[in-house]
Amino acid sequence: MTDPLYPSSQAKLSDPQYRAAMLDKIEALISVLQVAHTKVLANLGTASADRSRLRRVEAQVSNTLKVCRKARVALRGDQPISREEIGRTDLEDLCSRLAQTQIA
Repeated sequence: MTDPLYPSSQAKLSDPQYRAAMLDKIEALISVLQVAHTKVLANLGTASADRSRLRRVEAQVSNTLKVCRKARVALRGDQPISREEIGRTDLEDLCSRLAQTQIA
């Protein structure tokens, strides 16, 4: 059951500043979910893990990440990553996350 966006929300999406603010929130949420996903995967490898619960949590986090990534694509439209976004990116943090992803 998906309700259509309220008319006021639909109108806000045409505002570039609102879209940018929403994109920032989505990016932050994706970052948090990626860390959570990494931790869940790490905990699955421990001997005392409740594997069935962790598998459910992993599935939920993965599904939420997929939704957030789709929202990010929709909010960006066909726009490439801007120089401003590149400038705001913490490259050390990005490299650290990429290294963790490859290990996990």
